[in-house]
Amino acid sequence: MSRYLTEINSIIAGHVNSLENALVYGENLDRGSYLSGLSRNLTASETRRIVNVGNCEYTHCGVGFGAMMGGVNAVLFVKQLDFMLLGMDHFVSTYHSIRASKIENLGSFTIVAAVYDQGFQGPQSSFNALQDICSMARISGFTLTNSADAEAVAAREISAPGFRILALSQRCAGDSIFTPNTLEQSSDCSTFRYQTGTDLSIVCANFSLPYGLELAKAMGQHGLSASLLSVNPVNAPDWSLLLEDAAKTGRVLVLDDAKGFNGLGTAVAQIVQQARTETRVHLCKRSARIDFGVSLDAFDAPSIDVVLRTFGLTGALL
Repeated sequence: MSRYLTEINSIIAGHVNSLENALVYGENLDRGSYLSGLSRNLTASETRRIVNVGNCEYTHCGVGFGAMMGGVNAVLFVKQLDFMLLGMDHFVSTYHSIRASKIENLGSFTIVAAVYDQGFQGPQSSFNALQDICSMARISGFTLTNSADAEAVAAREISAPGFRILALSQRCAGDSIFTPNTLEQSSDCSTFRYQTGTDLSIVCANFSLPYGLELAKAMGQHGLSASLLSVNPVNAPDWSLLLEDAAKTGRVLVLDDAKGFNGLGTAVAQIVQQARTETRVHLCKRSARIDFGVSLDAFDAPSIDVVLRTFGLTGALL
């Protein structure tokens, strides 16, 4: 079975290698560790340059927006999402100005970054809140948790006009990748549904899908059926698929392992509760108290017993 990082790299590289009129760049992109494997398998062509750049992330982001304004397809690979905080002024101010200018023949700018969510990397490698960047800049971001999502997002986004961020989980790098048979997805890739049920909707934000998978399996072992969905922080998202599932089950469990105080999980829980007032919604996210320094980046997902009690479900005795 394919490993997560190997499969996601193959999917992204395949789509990047099909770009024309493209600038693919980053630090030590095609040498050394290849950004710990993130940038392997990239190829150049007459119309696609691969460029190794120095250590200046603010400039990297400015170059991407400049290339995009000139109609170029720019792809920036960075080792960790933390470094992109140095480009926030570009994400907010520069990109807002570009969108307001309504430039014709706009190119694309995609940032591919790893989220260091394993723990033990230290205080400088602990930013695990893609939703926070997307919220401030009003941009779309995608947490690639499995092969089906990654293929759909890469095919739609990497060559599309405008700007977005694709994020991978460092914690899952060596794990076997989840290869779902996606039942449905929204046209903007904000929502993916992998299975349908009648007793509970399990909605996974950030990189919480592995926890959702375990709970969905446990529901089945208790004679209950659960829907399983994942969501992305997309600008002006289409939540119709999510709300349809919530109306069917009447119970929604939202999992969000991001480190932001008001992440995507919080927004999803509010949206469902406002649109479906009769639906029972429970949000499980990180505590606001997270130790600084070097510590395990742990997310305490609820056990199946807690889930059953929370929603008043009576499962079969095991």
